[in-house]
Amino acid sequence: MDMNNFTLSQFGEKSLIPSPVNNMTASFSKDFRPGVDINLGVGYVNDETIPHKRLEECFQYVLEHTEIYKNPLNYGSADGSENLRNAIKNYYVRNTIGGVTKTMMDRKSICIGANGATSILDSFAEIMPKGIVITAEPNYYIYTETLIRKGFNVLTVPEDSCGMRVDALQQLLDSIDVDSISFFYIVTVNNPSSVIMTNERRKSIVSVVTDLSRKIGKKIPMIFDKAYEDIIFDNDIEAPVSGMVYDEDGLVVELGTLSKIIAPALRIGYAIGDDSNLFRALIQKTSDIGFSAPLINEEISAHFIDKYIDGHALTVRAGYREKSDCLKLLIDEHLGKYLERYSGGQAGFYFYLTFKEIETHTQSQFFKYLSRTTGDAEVDGNPMKSRLIYVPGEFCVLQNKSEGNRQLRISYGFEDITVLERAILLMRDAAEYVTLLK
Repeated sequence: MDMNNFTLSQFGEKSLIPSPVNNMTASFSKDFRPGVDINLGVGYVNDETIPHKRLEECFQYVLEHTEIYKNPLNYGSADGSENLRNAIKNYYVRNTIGGVTKTMMDRKSICIGANGATSILDSFAEIMPKGIVITAEPNYYIYTETLIRKGFNVLTVPEDSCGMRVDALQQLLDSIDVDSISFFYIVTVNNPSSVIMTNERRKSIVSVVTDLSRKIGKKIPMIFDKAYEDIIFDNDIEAPVSGMVYDEDGLVVELGTLSKIIAPALRIGYAIGDDSNLFRALIQKTSDIGFSAPLINEEISAHFIDKYIDGHALTVRAGYREKSDCLKLLIDEHLGKYLERYSGGQAGFYFYLTFKEIETHTQSQFFKYLSRTTGDAEVDGNPMKSRLIYVPGEFCVLQNKSEGNRQLRISYGFEDITVLERAILLMRDAAEYVTLLK
């Protein structure tokens, strides 16, 4: 009898092994030096865009108007506050978000997650049968790693500048047992690449999956994760059309969040879809976790959406556009000659860089230079020399490992532009260092 350890489930045993990105960030953060070291790996939002005073005002308003916001400091419900669900519907309709109409939204159900959009994704993985999940490459590494631990087989489809490639998707479908597909996971402004999926591409993907579902006689759900659509700040980009608009058979579940447009700490994520057995199971799973998000947060969010969101959204987008424009100039000037290409700078707060020859994985000289672990005292020894962390592309690819080893994601949401400039100069120094070693 082994009295040293508890008996864990298969998932529990796999969870004993930290994910690669968890390992990397834990190692970096244990002796992180504020004001010296730079963390461009974390996807924190721009703190300057969080409406602190207005959220405080909304908090007071909710507490004072219990005829509207009943028992806001008590337990909530499994599907979320009716005030918040109505506020989200009204927000969509009055701004024609995704091209949806009031008639369409009135037919849809909304579920508020227990702890942001991530909790809905996790619940989705619990209620769906273990099988194949199809997503884009590069992929959202946090969810992909979770799905693999839960026993799903994640298959990726390469993207181009318009999003997931339909020709590559069709090739994949022709090569696998399509009856084993559990669901599709589509991030419309891709994390990590920040590529914005075009409307034509969305329409084509919905059409492909609809035809496939009809052919095999099984409804295959598509999660359209629009977490970053609220901060598309490039005015030349065609307004996104929701996958729900193209959906004839009720296959699309749209996933949204208030984390990027209002504040992450509110922990408000939501799913929109048809009233189906899938949606009812999703709501029950939310109840199992402990109901939807804290009711006070939901009611604060509802009032903020009703009163402030339209104007606030413009301010948020302007804030990210300013940082993006500055960072793009810095990348072009200091890293341009080393890069094969990069994406980002139109939405969200990431740039995804692909180098021509320089490798960026955690064992590369580029990574070691920036983490000060080269073994060269001249590089590592200066205590005032900043360390810098990013998300290596190796964590974001499952198929094209050789390209992933030359890629990285940097987040510009949280840090001030002066820090971002210092970061790009450090990356330039690392590129020069690696080039001289060759």
